[in-house]
Amino acid sequence: MLGGMEGLAGAVAALHREAAVLYAGIAREFDLTSQQTQLLCALSRRPSFGDLAALLGCDKTNVTGMVDRLGKRGLLAREPDEKDRRISRVVLTPAGEELRAQIRRRFADLVGERFAALTAEERARYASLVEVLAG
Repeated sequence: MLGGMEGLAGAVAALHREAAVLYAGIAREFDLTSQQTQLLCALSRRPSFGDLAALLGCDKTNVTGMVDRLGKRGLLAREPDEKDRRISRVVLTPAGEELRAQIRRRFADLVGERFAALTAEERARYASLVEVLAG
C-alpha cells in the first residue's frame, strides 16, 4: 500500500466502493435502487430537490423521478417551502421513516460484520476519524 496522500486516497476510494456495494445490496432487499436508498437515508431535514441532487451527485430531474416513485409507494411527500412557495421540500412519511430505520439498521448490521475484526476501541477511533473528515 502506498503511503501519504496516494495511500489515503486509495483507502477512501475503497471505502466508498464498499459502501456503494452495501447500499446496492440493501436496496435490492427493499426493492429500491441504490440512489433511492441513499435518498431515504439522507432525509433527516427538509431538503429541496436541488439539495438532494447535490448530495446524490445527480441532476434535479433524476431526483424528481426518484421522489415521484417513492411518493407513489407512500414513502415521501412534497411540501412547499415556508419562505418561498416556488420551492418544494421533500419529507418522509411515517412509512418512509420506518423504512429508513430498517435500512439504517441493516446497514449498521453489515458494517458491523465488516468491522468485526476490529476492537471496540479501534472502531470508535475509526468512527471519530470519519466524523472529522465528513465535517
